Amino acid sequence: MKRSYSRLLCLVVAFALCAGMWAGFAEGVYPLEPTVTLTINIDETARESIPEWALDYYIWDIVEAQTGVKLECWGADGRGAGNTEDISVMIAGGVYPDIFVNNWLSYPGGPSKALENKIIMPLNDVIEEYCPNLTKVLAENEQWAKDVATDDGTLYVFPMLRAARDQTFYGIGYRQDKLDEFGLEIPTTPEELEEVLTVFKENGMECGLTFEYRFLFTGDQGYGTALQSGFGLKSGWYVDEGVVHFGEYEENYYDFLVWLNRLYENGLIDPDMPSINKATSIAKFSNGEAWACICQSAATVAALKYLNEDKGWVGVGGPSLATEAGAVPQFGHLQNSYAGNASAAISTQCQNVEAAARFLDWFYGEENLATFQHGVEGFCYAVVDGEYTRELQYLIPLEGEGADNVQTRMTYGIIGTNWPMKMLDGLSHNYYQFPEPTEVVLEVWRDNNMAEHILPPVTLTADEAEEYASIYNDIDTYMKEQIALFITGKRPLSEFDDYRATLEDMGVQRMIELEQAAYDRYLER
Repeated sequence: MKRSYSRLLCLVVAFALCAGMWAGFAEGVYPLEPTVTLTINIDETARESIPEWALDYYIWDIVEAQTGVKLECWGADGRGAGNTEDISVMIAGGVYPDIFVNNWLSYPGGPSKALENKIIMPLNDVIEEYCPNLTKVLAENEQWAKDVATDDGTLYVFPMLRAARDQTFYGIGYRQDKLDEFGLEIPTTPEELEEVLTVFKENGMECGLTFEYRFLFTGDQGYGTALQSGFGLKSGWYVDEGVVHFGEYEENYYDFLVWLNRLYENGLIDPDMPSINKATSIAKFSNGEAWACICQSAATVAALKYLNEDKGWVGVGGPSLATEAGAVPQFGHLQNSYAGNASAAISTQCQNVEAAARFLDWFYGEENLATFQHGVEGFCYAVVDGEYTRELQYLIPLEGEGADNVQTRMTYGIIGTNWPMKMLDGLSHNYYQFPEPTEVVLEVWRDNNMAEHILPPVTLTADEAEEYASIYNDIDTYMKEQIALFITGKRPLSEFDDYRATLEDMGVQRMIELEQAAYDRYLER
């Protein structure tokens, strides 16, 4: 049953006043008896692939023992960006798992459409009755309670909620040793970056700055926003003083393209940029083929100091570019705490809603967080003099190939970050490997005003979402094709106005109107 947002908030606050009830209720629930089997769309780790030394610490066995729920995995994994082709095929087939993991914000038509089409079920009554842990989490954070519901207050998902420290994890990395060698400062503007890359090229570097082409687009997380910030915008959706903007349609996107085209034509960025993937670009940076990179995580930069000590390679994080020297960058990589990905709905075909709800609620319990995010103490981590460490010398000695590799242990010993949960601080993107230098890089990457411009997780009505999807799908394909042509010089930049006119003919202004209306409603929740 749908409720208004105000009633939703009253419910979670009421639960917040009953702390004693939470503890007693949660303790009495697990493990469920008898053991329940639930279907879910995640990829299964074949039991025969788990080495003998890891079996006693295999995280899904531990979760099963503690919850009393055995998962039957169907594939079509939705823990990444979600809404994959496999998931679309599953939905088209009309057979859904009990627990349906996906990014329902990016589902065609959004969560309202998924509810209307009876793929997933509303969860207000379910969470109120069976989920004290998630209720407590939402009661303690009004922003989260606002973000994980539709405009009319319908809860539809068990969310993955990022801690504040983990909302930024992409930015520009440089080889500090090369900056020092050539007497260069870390660049802060597009002009300064161009000068640095020019010096790199003059000194024999054929691949000064490397990144994957899709990083330029917010639909793929907006990892390249650190570059676009130098032109006073970002790709995709952003907000400026209450007005919603779509970056690739903005007039000053032309200035960004002129600059990027010049870098490409002059050989200052990776010539393979239009075709390489993320792993290849990061490998080029790590092995010395490139001296700057849009990086997957701050740990990638920090790792240079430790992986290449004999070569003297040192990584350093660079800030988002500003429009002029001394100015504060307005944009950078920042993901909403609730971004929709790796979140779980309960499908309308679930035959045991109570078990599914109680199972998912277990992951929000404070007493359970350490186990599935850190692993078993002694196997994945240790506490030494009150400090958390993953150094192998402090862990349980184990026999077998791979047992002496902490990263391999963690493959079997933790769930990871892509799962419905309230994430603990510092869990994202290999932060644990080099925590101190990684935090230094992250501080640089966070030093901008992106929090003032990020579009929150707005939701469209079912009708709006259907209209929006019909416009956006065509625009998304067209703009990505044309922007690649502009960058590589295969389409002259003199035709940028024609490109914008085509976007208008395709309905970009109506798309912006729909997103603005959704944003205005979000502010009124």
